[in-house]
Order: sequence, then structure tokens, then C-alpha cells
Amino acid sequence: MSLYCFIDKYILLPLADKLMRRGISKEWRLLTKTDWISEQELIDLQSVRLRKLITHCYANVPYYTKLFDRLGLKPEDIQTHNDLQKLPILTKQIICDNYQDLISSDITQRHTLQASTGGSTGKPLRFLKDIKTWNAAWAVNFRAWNWYGVNLGDRFFTFGGNSLVKQSKVKKHISYKNLFDKLILNTIKEDCSDLSEEAMINHYNKMIKARPKFLRGYPSAINYLALFISKNHLSIPSLKAVITTGETLLPQYRHNIRNVFKAPVYDTYGAADGGIAAHECTKHEGLHISEERCVIEIVDKYGSVVDNGKTGFLVSTDLENYSMPFVRYLVGDMAYIKKEKCSCGRASRLIGEVLGRSGKVLTTKFGVPYTSVVVDNMMFLNMDYHTPLHQTIYNKMKRFQVRQDKNGDIEILIIPKDTNEPMTTFAYIKDNFCKNFPGSLVTIKFVSEIPTMPSGKEDYCVSEYEYEKL
Repeated sequence: MSLYCFIDKYILLPLADKLMRRGISKEWRLLTKTDWISEQELIDLQSVRLRKLITHCYANVPYYTKLFDRLGLKPEDIQTHNDLQKLPILTKQIICDNYQDLISSDITQRHTLQASTGGSTGKPLRFLKDIKTWNAAWAVNFRAWNWYGVNLGDRFFTFGGNSLVKQSKVKKHISYKNLFDKLILNTIKEDCSDLSEEAMINHYNKMIKARPKFLRGYPSAINYLALFISKNHLSIPSLKAVITTGETLLPQYRHNIRNVFKAPVYDTYGAADGGIAAHECTKHEGLHISEERCVIEIVDKYGSVVDNGKTGFLVSTDLENYSMPFVRYLVGDMAYIKKEKCSCGRASRLIGEVLGRSGKVLTTKFGVPYTSVVVDNMMFLNMDYHTPLHQTIYNKMKRFQVRQDKNGDIEILIIPKDTNEPMTTFAYIKDNFCKNFPGSLVTIKFVSEIPTMPSGKEDYCVSEYEYEKL
């Protein structure tokens, strides 16, 4: 650990916590202690926190008081995560319709932040969250970074869109966010919305000037940076790790990023509205759920919990948010929990894969779902991304997007790197999709532009087809 990292962790962060009424240091210490506890100890800890939250909800949150009374339930009826199935799913529409009733009556006594989702599935959801939720989110990150040999205070380069590089609106004086970014996180932020040749040169030069110890950002943006570096035979910084977040990490992206930057790639998943954070460890066997701070359930379209290994809708209960509690909240993503635990020895369950938003998963007319990861594989000859020749053909596409309409038919939009590229180069892609989507009409179209989402994230899959809906 460098001198700056030592000062950052033991002096700057605790000082900032005290001055700004945060509590990241405390949360981090607690998470460090629980990192290696047994499965039963983790379940017991989660249950204690769940019971405390439910008691608060019934006593202080009108929505839950009415809900429990209507269902004939008392707080003591919810003892463990299994008991949560006695309660209905909380949707975004229910939140909008009952916004004021979901706010705790003791809100004025709490340190509360305004928050919103990114709006990747439509209109952004605005909500309130306890400062403890914000503290826990960063503490979980710091714990995971330590798994990779990364210390708080190690300078890193952030390359992403609005959700990662949004700057504070405060211009006339230094805000806590700016101080946190510069002094505590020690990060240099760069907006990835412009990926033109000229912009890429500027992005690269800023990264080199920053001399980062690790990179963090959207996988699509970091992959593009890696390809730019490789194409132009540019030098790279010596990195401890590359940490991806905000989008699905496609296998080809992981391959490119790891090969170019000569550093391990670790994927993460988070949902601020659900209080969820999950991180890969050095074993790369799945995403460890931070079960000390949330209860994760995977449910079917009827709201019933499915067995581990089965894909369903991700539902979360944030154990830290007392200001506006979300109990059994339907996040909007599809995922599955792995049947087995990680070989690293940690007791936390593993998310095997986050399949993406329910509107971002393509589905056959026979009900078989395909995630963006599998869709990406279909863009390779023989659906094999390991072969150098297949990678060469794939890299003739600058970007792509697969769209499924309400009838289940599929249109594949491609931006070719060479405007003179014949469409026959990608004829195999149509064959791949026809084989995997029987009964669907499949077409390929060359375009000059594919808009990104408002957050700056790429949209690989867009589906209006509803085979089954929760």
C-alpha cells in the first residue's frame, strides 16, 4: 500500500465521513469482517437486518402499514428471506402510484438523498434513499477492489457514460462529490459519448497522462478503447485490473480488453434502486451478491421464487434504505442464481449471469430467451469467437444492434467499418439467427448510425416481443 493509499483510507475517508455525515469507513469495516463468515452466519445477519427493516416499515411507512393490515400480517410474520414470499411484488408503477405513502414518517430525522434510475426501460424512476445505502454501495466496491489487489487511493481512469461520469451541478464552489472523486476515489473521469477518431486520441492521451493503476467503466467503451490502442500500436499503462460495470460484459469484450491491457478483467453489477451490488472475485465463477445489504430473489412471471439455476425476474429488498423502503422490488433485470458456491470459499451466493432488462432479452416464438451475450455470439461465424479469422470478420462491424418487433421478427442493424463492405460478408449472421429463431423473419440492414441510450450505454438488443410478461 502506497503512502497516499494509507492516508486516504485511514485519514481522508474517515475525516470526510465525519465532516459530511457519511459513514463509508464504518460500513467498510463491517463488510471486511463479514467477508469470510459462514453461510449460516450470513443468513442470520441478513435475517436480523430484514426483521429490523420490516418492523420499521410497519410502524413508519403508510404503504406497508396498509399492506400488512390488508393481508392480515404482522411484522413478526417476516423472520427470514423465505417469509418475504408472503408479500406481493413491488413494481415501479406501484411506487409511482403510492409515492408519498412509501416515504417514512420519520424522514426529517434521516439523512436522505434524491436518486433516480437510468431510465433504460423507459421513464426514469425517482426515489429517496438513506445515506446508509450510498455508504454501503461504495463500501462494497472498496471491499471487492481489495480482492483484486486494488487499494483505495490507487488512481483510476473512469471511462463511461452519464451514470459513471456525471459531474456535480455545483459550479460556484467545491462540492462533496467533487472532493470525493478527486481526493477519496482519486479518479479521472472521461465521457465516452464521443468515440470519433479525434475524440479517441484525446481519451487515450488523458488516460496515459493520468497514469492509472486500474480502469473502470462501461465494457463497450473500454473495449472500443482497447481496439483503438491495438489498431494504432499505442503503449498502455501498467494496470492491476480492469473493472467493468453498467452493461453486459460480452465474452469478446473481455477477451479484447484482457489481451490489450494485459490485466485481469472483473465484472460487476449494481442496481441503486434495489440496493444491489455484485462483484466477480479472482476465480471468475460468478458475481458475489453483497447479501449483508440486500435480499435477492429470482421469481417467475407469477412472482413465485424459482430454484437456483433457473432464469427469472430479479427482485430485491434493500436492507439499508429506511427513508423510502423497497421490499420485494422488481428491478427489471432477468438473472439466475448459481446452484453452487464459488471455489474461493466465500458464503455469498453467486449471480451466474445478469441477462439484462426484460425488454433487452430476445425470445423465440417458442419461448426460449437469448441474452445479449448469446446474441453477440451469433454475430460470429459458426457462433465461435475464439477463432482469429472469425474475430477478423466480426471486427469489420463498427457497431451492431439486434431489434425484435412485436411479432417476434428480427432486424439486425450493422454499421460496417468500410462503407464498401458487401453485405454478403455477414450473410452467416442471418443464418445463425434463422437457426436459433425458427419462425421469425430475419433481415440485415446497413446503417450509418445507431443511437446509444441517454446514459451513453450501448443497446445491443431491443425487444418489443412479449412471449410472457410478469
